[in-house]
Amino acid sequence: MMHAVRVGLLLLGSIFCWVHSWTQDNAYRQKTLAATGNMIQLDSLSIAPNSLIVRCGGEIILPYNYLIDYAKGTFQLFQPCSDELTVSYRVLPFSFAKSYQLRDTNIIYTQNKGDREKYLITPTVEPLDLMGANGLRKSGSISRGITFGNRQDLSVNSSLNLELSGYIAPNLQVLASVTDDNLPIQPEGNTNKLQEFDQVFIQLFNDRFKLTAGDFWISKPDGYFLTYKKRGQGLTGEYFWKKDKTGTIKTQVSGALSKGKFNRQIIQGIEGNQGPYRLRGNENEPYIIILSGTERVYIDGRQLSRGQEYDYVIDYNTSELTFTAKNLITKDIRIVVEFQYSDQNYARSLFQFSTAAQGKKLDWWINAYSEQDAKNQPLQQNLTNDQKKLLSEIGDSLELARYSVIDSVGFSENLVMYQMVDTLGYDSVLVASVDQSLAYYKAQFSYVGPGKGDYVFEKFNAIGRVYKWVQPVGGVSVGDYAPVSLLITPKRQQLFTAGATYRFNEKLKVTSELGMSGYDLNTFSTLDRFDDRGYSMRTRVEHSNPFGKDSVPAWSWKKQVEIEMLDPYFKPIEQYRAVEFDRDWNTRSRGYTGNQVLTTVGTSIENRNYGKIGINAQQYKIGSDFSGLRTQLITSWRQRGYHVAIDASFLTAKNESTNQFLRHKADISKQIKKVRIGFKDDQELNRFIQGDSLLSLRSYSFFDYQGYVALGDTSSGELLLSYRERVDGRSDSTRLRNAAKARTFRAEWTKNNWKNQRLYMVANYRELKILDTTLITQAPENTTNGRIDHDIKFWKGTINLTTFYEVGAGLEQKKEFIYIKVNDGQGVYTWNDYNNDGIKDLNEFEIAAYADQAGYIRVFTPSNDYIKTYSNEYNQSVTLRPERIWSNSTGVKKVLARFSTQTRFRLQRKTNVFDGARAYNPFVGSIDDNSLISTANVIKNTLYFNRTNNVGGGDYSYESSKTKTLLATGFDGRTKESHEFNARITILKKFSIQSQFETGLKTSSVDYTSGRNYRLHYWQLKPSLIYQPNTSLRFSIDGRVVQKKNEENLGGEQADIYDIGVSGKYNQTQKGSLQGQFNVIRIAFRGDSNTPLGFELLEALKPGINYVWSLGYQRSLSKSLQISVQYNGRKSEGNKIIHAGGMEVKAFF
Repeated sequence: MMHAVRVGLLLLGSIFCWVHSWTQDNAYRQKTLAATGNMIQLDSLSIAPNSLIVRCGGEIILPYNYLIDYAKGTFQLFQPCSDELTVSYRVLPFSFAKSYQLRDTNIIYTQNKGDREKYLITPTVEPLDLMGANGLRKSGSISRGITFGNRQDLSVNSSLNLELSGYIAPNLQVLASVTDDNLPIQPEGNTNKLQEFDQVFIQLFNDRFKLTAGDFWISKPDGYFLTYKKRGQGLTGEYFWKKDKTGTIKTQVSGALSKGKFNRQIIQGIEGNQGPYRLRGNENEPYIIILSGTERVYIDGRQLSRGQEYDYVIDYNTSELTFTAKNLITKDIRIVVEFQYSDQNYARSLFQFSTAAQGKKLDWWINAYSEQDAKNQPLQQNLTNDQKKLLSEIGDSLELARYSVIDSVGFSENLVMYQMVDTLGYDSVLVASVDQSLAYYKAQFSYVGPGKGDYVFEKFNAIGRVYKWVQPVGGVSVGDYAPVSLLITPKRQQLFTAGATYRFNEKLKVTSELGMSGYDLNTFSTLDRFDDRGYSMRTRVEHSNPFGKDSVPAWSWKKQVEIEMLDPYFKPIEQYRAVEFDRDWNTRSRGYTGNQVLTTVGTSIENRNYGKIGINAQQYKIGSDFSGLRTQLITSWRQRGYHVAIDASFLTAKNESTNQFLRHKADISKQIKKVRIGFKDDQELNRFIQGDSLLSLRSYSFFDYQGYVALGDTSSGELLLSYRERVDGRSDSTRLRNAAKARTFRAEWTKNNWKNQRLYMVANYRELKILDTTLITQAPENTTNGRIDHDIKFWKGTINLTTFYEVGAGLEQKKEFIYIKVNDGQGVYTWNDYNNDGIKDLNEFEIAAYADQAGYIRVFTPSNDYIKTYSNEYNQSVTLRPERIWSNSTGVKKVLARFSTQTRFRLQRKTNVFDGARAYNPFVGSIDDNSLISTANVIKNTLYFNRTNNVGGGDYSYESSKTKTLLATGFDGRTKESHEFNARITILKKFSIQSQFETGLKTSSVDYTSGRNYRLHYWQLKPSLIYQPNTSLRFSIDGRVVQKKNEENLGGEQADIYDIGVSGKYNQTQKGSLQGQFNVIRIAFRGDSNTPLGFELLEALKPGINYVWSLGYQRSLSKSLQISVQYNGRKSEGNKIIHAGGMEVKAFF
């Protein structure tokens, strides 16, 4: 029997490995689909779960916007897609929706069909417990619980998580994700595909309509002027119907609370700085939360892809953007980021309506969008009547909305409090204080700029920032902070568009659209209303004339004429023009006002096999401030292995000066078998002429060119080598002179067609030389960055290697933390007033050892203080499992098959000194090194013997960790090095012995406080005797002997811990379990117990005899209902008994 089981498992494993390798090599699919909203059969084979990626015009569509049946290979899209819809996925080598059989089952039946029942296996069908409706797939739970104790207040907690999908009627489906978790954070932005864990919605749909209540996305409708991608929380509905055989109409209506506010930020790259770059809000708010998935990041007009393996990563919670080694960031890089962020100044609502019709000759659309702040529902601002009156009187002059934010609230130990004093002839001066009889003022300080305030930042403590008054000098302020706040005004933004496209025939069509916008900067005020409303118009005529000898002509001559008009007050919802439109016309940040008229005339010759050649002529006017004429040549041509891409333009403009702007981009390459040789250049000459000959200092030029060689192809793998030079020119008011020169070497290698490995490598080296220091202030610099990403498997997975290594330069933020009081038992940290002064100092918070102590959480507060660093990161994983190939061998191989090992390195290092190769070596450096800014190193190796054997086995582990964190108050460094031995053996089937021995060294080194510097040597032995007569019952006697000792020169504190305990667990399958534990702990201690080191040594207990016990009971009342009770207690010498407990009821769906 056991032999048959082994054979079956081996066969199953072989099938799995075959399936896995098959999918790796042959299973990838990519298709372009029509976005009809109907059910589509993607593939005849089953699709590998979680492998599907759906894109609309290159942007990933989130999973809740489509339905996928992995077994059947069917797909249905709910979200409208006006661009190209592509799907990529992997398939399995079977269709699990089909039936497979060797023989017809009817041959085992007799003529009496009643005998069929003898051979049928009828699965037990459980009644749907809480939800009813057997056609639904469901998962999740709802729970309610309480915690209590004699050292904590009663607290109530609850949670709801429900996932629901399926048919509730023959032609009606439901999809729901419901939770009551209020998550204040966003997912990590280090992957291309985000895990949207904060989506709560209920959706009803069929092939004609979709109704969603809860969280949803709405995207750009048909048309030109109205562009958005918004997240809302409310109600949205879509309906689709066919007007006749040749026409369709689609309508969407949404009403919701807007979850985000749009902003567009332009960032100039910093030489050699990969980031992070801080994103700010519309009101220049420095600390915002970016809504996940809403960002669009561009470099030099090219949109990037998110992900550690692609172009950039983003921390949505701190609004920081960091670029990977694939893009070397320099002073020449132009970065544009469009995003939405959480705006908590007012409750913000949105309304959206769109309807679009498509006919044989006529398409038309009507769109309306409105987003507004509820001025009577402020969130973070508690506006007084005086503040509302101030806002009503300033109109659109938002810079006047400053107001004092000194408030008398009574003393609070969880806030930074101030007292009001008179000093040096100045009254009403705020001084930080903890005197409960005097410190009853709360103040909010804002940065107002150097010399514009009377306060400066003094220090940072556990509950926030502390500010100090500085005396004016000669009556002039010398501080940069003031106890004032810039009040944020409620705003309203609206846009209505209507347009149509009429096709006269297959060659000629006309498109026209009208728009009307409304933008009120301050809905409290009735002043300055003249600029609230604006209008727009666009008309485009296109003509195509196919020609050629083929039945379907390969050539076509296309012509287009377009005019776009905007009045001075037209305000779009989001940027609808090209990302660098304002730079193309030299109007960026110039503040030009007036009616805008953009006229375009263009023509092109196109061949569907080779490409196109086109030319455009454009005129752009902005009132009387600006007038420009731009000619553009665009070419993209492939023929006989040659590829030519050219984008050239020449602009002449008149404004406060005469402007001539010549731009030229080209990429010319030749494919010779598997070798591609090419040349690229990017050239700009931008001259601003004042008067007859003076050349404005705005004038500049650069010539950026490179040659490259590519070996291979992008599908199987490619090696790309390139050399690049750039020369920058600057104006000396008479002519353009060379100011800087840069050389860049780049190597990039991608290999993805190997059977058992994947490889990506990139390396960049750049030299920047300054040719004229009078024209440019940039310092010369050499920059290096690169990455290696490699996975490989040997010998059927016996050896697995994963390698990631990256070097570069960037910034490291000085981190600030505050501790916030929460209900006891619901936090992570505990406060110990070590110096008995009643002040919560940063060094007085520790991770709570017991739940009743956990009354605080630590919150990261971003700062604006950064240090330039040189960084490297190295991740390595090595797994060795000889049993994969030698499990059935004999002799030495059989002995070696009992061993396995796993080694992991995760090393991150940042230093502020470039010291050659040491800057890129992740293994060097001590945390005491002053040049080391931060590090997070973990090295762990485990050697197993008989890892899966039930009779006995053991393992040895070595672990080394180092962390160093840059705080606003200084450095915090910790290390740990340990050796751990584990052994287990089963005797007499019912008894087993387990033993653990660990020895090591812990260190702590901080420079911002005392009492946390130590070098702690320790060892511990943990033997256990376990009695388990059956699977339901388990008893154990556990011992523990621990010695911890600080080095003599750092204090010599010592703790000897002797712990003996018993534990038991009784388990009844599908009914419940009962478990308990009782320990007696004796601690011999030498030193001061009321210190951070004392807390670490005593493990939150007291010297002498301690008693710790716990009891837990869990009972399944039914298939879908569970109750659990937990009780904990402890007693130390000289202290009262501490009781803590809780109860929870959980229902499963």
